[in-house]
Amino acid sequence: MVKLRIVIRGPKVQDVGYRLFLLSGAGGLQGFEAHNVGEDLEVLVEGGDEASNRFLEFVKQQKPPQAQVSEIKTEPYSGWVMDKSEFRSQFSLEQLVKLTQVGLEMSGGLGEMKGDIKEMKGDIKEMKGDIKEMKGDIKEMKGDIKEMKGDIKTVLVKQDDTIREIKDLRQDLRSYMEERFGRLESDVKRIKEKIGLAP
Repeated sequence: MVKLRIVIRGPKVQDVGYRLFLLSGAGGLQGFEAHNVGEDLEVLVEGGDEASNRFLEFVKQQKPPQAQVSEIKTEPYSGWVMDKSEFRSQFSLEQLVKLTQVGLEMSGGLGEMKGDIKEMKGDIKEMKGDIKEMKGDIKEMKGDIKEMKGDIKTVLVKQDDTIREIKDLRQDLRSYMEERFGRLESDVKRIKEKIGLAP
């Protein structure tokens, strides 16, 4: 068995999907982990000669589209390396936590948008009140009122579109999170069964 420590350095090696990208190329390896360490990406692998060499070539020749790599350093490693499937489960959970945080941030943004929409509705009501007050001047201002009515209709259409998009986004997020939680529960169940913790 070969154990390697690979350090990937560069201006942009984090937050570009690098760990998932490397995991996708780790076929044949028994052990695999990838962690952000400082500004670098550290990868630990364990596997047979052929699988380890194939993975090393993959690392040297491939990278995610947005990554910027300036150096790849490889050295023998003698420590413990996490089982690839265990890392995959841990990584999935980590990504699910990030997704949840993004969802919560988006939810806060939706709350702000709803507040803005309520303000817009209030503004529209005020405009309607102003129109009632200006009835005496309507004959002179018919052209202006037609333009204002067009603007109000546009605002209402955009408001309806925004609300519809918000509802669709929340539904998509809910479906995605339910699917991911379902997969996670299934993975946890399989892991428990493998290590003898299943009821």
